[in-house]
Amino acid sequence: MAAVRALGWLLFGLFLLYLVLPMLAPVVYSFSQMWLGLLPEGFTLAWYRRILQDPRYLEAALLSLRIALLAVLLNVAVGVPTAYVAYTWTGRVGEGLRRLLQVLPLLVPPLVVGLGFLLAFNRPPLALSGTFWIVVFGHAALGFPFFFRTVYAGLAGIEVRLLMEAAQASGAGLLARMRYVLLPNLLPAVLSGSLVAFAISMGEFEVTSMVAGFGTVTLPLLLFQSLREDFRAASAVASLLLYTTLLALLGLALLRRR
Repeated sequence: MAAVRALGWLLFGLFLLYLVLPMLAPVVYSFSQMWLGLLPEGFTLAWYRRILQDPRYLEAALLSLRIALLAVLLNVAVGVPTAYVAYTWTGRVGEGLRRLLQVLPLLVPPLVVGLGFLLAFNRPPLALSGTFWIVVFGHAALGFPFFFRTVYAGLAGIEVRLLMEAAQASGAGLLARMRYVLLPNLLPAVLSGSLVAFAISMGEFEVTSMVAGFGTVTLPLLLFQSLREDFRAASAVASLLLYTTLLALLGLALLRRR
């Protein structure tokens, strides 16, 4: 029994190393002076200084930040009412809608989303392909299922039906119930879903590369271009994207603890 448990821990450790090692390699490479053998040599911040001094990286980072924030706002505006309707909708139709929206991330790959946006928004009066806004809509579409799942779980956790019925019995109107009952109790779930959608948008590449124009170069797109020019700088950019994702996950963990 002890041997089986030890074998299980060993396999778990190897699998964890298999997952973590590829993500840590760019970080280690971005701080090293050279890496010719098994282990890197030297420590330097030169590659981070290089990308910070290059205006292309700053412009791409600010553009990615704008797109991510707008995608999050769009998800909040659409996702909260959708989750509320799906949660309160009874019957087979409501159950089918809930199941569809919850498994949507597994059904639609990003390449299919990008192709769909190209076909749907390539002709007047919806000729948005190659514009800034088509990238925002694409990022919002990718983040929406994850935002919806988080908000829906929040609705289920606070038993929103009982709260709304109690507020209605106390004489509160619809707007008052939404403002003073639903939104304050749902705020942690909305913030958690927003952090997840933000992290997805900041690192998104597939849909962006398909629908963005030449004037819309996000940080992941610039990272891909940098692989041909300067692999060290590309590693530093990849590390910055990883730091952003980790900060979002840390914020998510703190929200869940509260």
